[in-house]
Amino acid sequence: MSPHFLAFDIGTSGVKAVVVDADGALLDSAYRGYGIQTVNDAVDQDLDLIISSALDAAEELLGRVRSNHGASVSIEGISVTAQMFNLVAVDESGKPLLPMISWLDQRAEGAARALAEIVPPSTQFKRFSAVLSAKDILPKILWLRNNRPEVYASTAKLLDCKEAVVLYLTGEAVTDHAGASAYRLYAHHSRGWDRGACEAAGIDPDKLPAVRNATDVAGPLVPDVARRLGLPADTPVYVGVGDVPASQLGSGAVDPGDLHVSLGTAVYFGLMMSERRVDPRHRLGPLAHADAQRWILWLEIATGGAALTWALRMLGLGEPGSVDYTRVERMVEDSADDMDGLLFAPWLSGERVPVFDDAARASFIGLGLHHTPGHILRAVMEGVAFQMRWALQYGLEYGEDVKRIRAVGGGSMGSVWMQIIADVLERPLEVIAEPQDAGAIGAAACAIVGRGAKPNYSFLAGRATVTRRYLPHPDRSLEYCARYAQYQRLYDALYPIYHQTGNEARL
Repeated sequence: MSPHFLAFDIGTSGVKAVVVDADGALLDSAYRGYGIQTVNDAVDQDLDLIISSALDAAEELLGRVRSNHGASVSIEGISVTAQMFNLVAVDESGKPLLPMISWLDQRAEGAARALAEIVPPSTQFKRFSAVLSAKDILPKILWLRNNRPEVYASTAKLLDCKEAVVLYLTGEAVTDHAGASAYRLYAHHSRGWDRGACEAAGIDPDKLPAVRNATDVAGPLVPDVARRLGLPADTPVYVGVGDVPASQLGSGAVDPGDLHVSLGTAVYFGLMMSERRVDPRHRLGPLAHADAQRWILWLEIATGGAALTWALRMLGLGEPGSVDYTRVERMVEDSADDMDGLLFAPWLSGERVPVFDDAARASFIGLGLHHTPGHILRAVMEGVAFQMRWALQYGLEYGEDVKRIRAVGGGSMGSVWMQIIADVLERPLEVIAEPQDAGAIGAAACAIVGRGAKPNYSFLAGRATVTRRYLPHPDRSLEYCARYAQYQRLYDALYPIYHQTGNEARL
């Protein structure tokens, strides 16, 4: 029997289960969708639904694999990747005490401001390796402690999404080094929890998961899940990594200077670093990586694909799964030459890099009577691309030379949007085969290396095949440079408006 591995990629809108061989080649996959629940600034997800969807997808997948390949496929290990910067509070039995607080959630804005009064931003960067916003895990924990003290008192462990799923599969509360560094309570020198940072924030370190290597075994699959999936009870489940480092691995961007961009609900860049470089502006520290010798600079645009999904829904063009994207691309392409200065600021849920402002909100600027849905959709795509350029410029200040950009995620399937991004960035974009599977492949790589089937992650560079390159068009890039300069002025122009509105709302 040939060794194969089962991996889960748990995203914001759905979960994908894959089976890969020891070279990382995809054998088969299955998907289940779900959604988020929003009320004002609260954004929650049902962890029980996420887990049941993952197991449903795995049952379907493994049933098909057994039917098509029989006993020739042996599942030698399981690994998980998932969306990062969420919060799941669980009790001693591992049961969630509340719905998962999403990375999109804004309830912790007040907690982030209160923390800044106790630990000023300049001190935060030294103490926590970042200046914290409502989207970070630590302010979410503070919100829980301050607003739901009875829940916090009953909490045994404070987990991110991947860690909560691994806990369900194994009964063990563990995180990897990249996941731990996302809490901003991580001691980079000792590669464990920084008790001084925990004390400064008022967080009980005993409520945090154990920190292990991504390639370590978290534990064997619990008997109930093993029986459901038809797997041996001693099937190892590996610690794995979150979606940022997993996508970096799956894209084949495994060398220093390699950059990947994930076009999903959020858009983010991951820049592989040979050393832990310091932000010249003292705002954002890099994350640890699956490879202990590497670091990854994470540059997020909070609503990328989510902005397009929102626009399609608002224009009555359908929900995910029912949108005619061929029509959408034609509408966007037909609107290219008469945008007439229309700009979109894509800050639907605050923004991270480079403004780091929870209160920022989206705006259309320059709407005219002649603008159509096609113009609106193009403005959204261009606005996300402009924000990407702004974030990338911020990242380049760290001093790591960018060698190439690999695009992954569902958003990389659209050629028009990809060309807009290449034109705005003035850089070529490489799209790999099966870009939507990169996160799951990266998760599987943790099990492949952990099991000893490969000595390290370097095999991923050759596994990822570039199927298309988008080269910037000089004339369009020149036009975008002028419009990008206008775009950068939007934040300063709009700042007094949404901050004043926010202050009035708090009175």
